[in-house]
Amino acid sequence: MKTKLIALAAIFVVLFALGFRVVHPENGLESAMGSAKSSIVLYKSSSSYAVGHKVVVEVAGQGKQTGIVKSASDGSVDVDTLVSFVRVKNEDVLGKLIIVIPFFGTILGVVGL
Repeated sequence: MKTKLIALAAIFVVLFALGFRVVHPENGLESAMGSAKSSIVLYKSSSSYAVGHKVVVEVAGQGKQTGIVKSASDGSVDVDTLVSFVRVKNEDVLGKLIIVIPFFGTILGVVGL
């Protein structure tokens, strides 16, 4: 059991070093399994974004949200979060959305995360 925990921790360290992160979004895209708020998402940091990419963004005063890139330029990205259409700086785009894990966000919401 101890070796399995060490192996799992090593996997998380490697994924973190490769730029993968997990976040509990405040709002954004919905899936057939529920809203973004009831999910957690896995994303990978990136330096470039194109139209159609699903991304995680930090919106000032509204927290982390998932959305789809509608327009990208050198300094900013226009993102449709289904709640609103926002323009954020490239620095505020956390990364490209890899996978949505439904329901676990509800558990995190109960404990205040």
